[in-house]
Amino acid sequence: MALLNYSVAIDVLEADSGADFESERSSVAANRPLERHRHRGTNAVCGPRSVWQPYDRPGSVSKTGILLGFSLFLLLPIAGMLYFTFRSATGGFTVDHWLALLDASGFSFMTLSEGLLNSLMLVAVTLAIELMLVIPAFVLISVRFPRLNRAMGVIMLLPIAIPAIILVVGLAPALAFFADIVGPNTWTLALAYGILALPFVYTTISSDLRGLDCRTLAQAAESLGAGWLRTLTDILLPCIRRSIISSMLITTAIVLGEFTIASLLNRTTLQTALISISKTDVYLSVIVTLIVLLCTLVTLFIMATGNRPSRKES
Repeated sequence: MALLNYSVAIDVLEADSGADFESERSSVAANRPLERHRHRGTNAVCGPRSVWQPYDRPGSVSKTGILLGFSLFLLLPIAGMLYFTFRSATGGFTVDHWLALLDASGFSFMTLSEGLLNSLMLVAVTLAIELMLVIPAFVLISVRFPRLNRAMGVIMLLPIAIPAIILVVGLAPALAFFADIVGPNTWTLALAYGILALPFVYTTISSDLRGLDCRTLAQAAESLGAGWLRTLTDILLPCIRRSIISSMLITTAIVLGEFTIASLLNRTTLQTALISISKTDVYLSVIVTLIVLLCTLVTLFIMATGNRPSRKES
């Protein structure tokens, strides 16, 4: 009996020592740094397998299919519009509709030129308001008053939640006040367009500011003797230049595509001019819409390629 108890004790001790050895070996393997080695000219890491396995990634066929489907979804309406502009009323094809765009003596050209110039002026004024007031205010709140970020996120959503007709009713007295001072100019619509663009500008800028330790950068600049204006222009704004360019592009698209406020306030912009032209010449309206759409797509492509980080930055 004593011999049996002795053998059982020996087995227990061996099991405990084996378990301790296995746990020690696993802890050493877990704490061992990942070893890098070169394999066929690339850096590989020896370690646990990644959660994202190669068979989970889309292959070349899937990528091509997705790209082709998106291209068809985007280009088919444009091709239909282009085909429509060359159609003749008799059933053939003609370029007279495109030549009518250059007729400076027609009513359509005068209305279109007035609306386009007014829209470009509104774009310039709205971007100036955004660059000089809105974006510096957002950066100031993130640096000096970070506790207000949550409240600002809620307030900035109001222009999307409030219908445009209610915004017009609320902004009409303010615009009338400015009209009494500076006259009934179209550029006063930039105040309303700036409010419409606030949610998109704030979302774009705040997403970039969250990944930037702007408070530390501002404190470091101030410790070196820089004032707030120099800290803003030389340090903080260059760090978020990509989001600034994106917000400017979004603002431009909003101003060029807005119709409700301009129509209710009886102002001539690009969209209201297109509606007026479509009542007399639907072909010319489609041509101008096609040109604006293509210019927007080209601008988006240029911005996307220009904002791509280089290898040195990455």
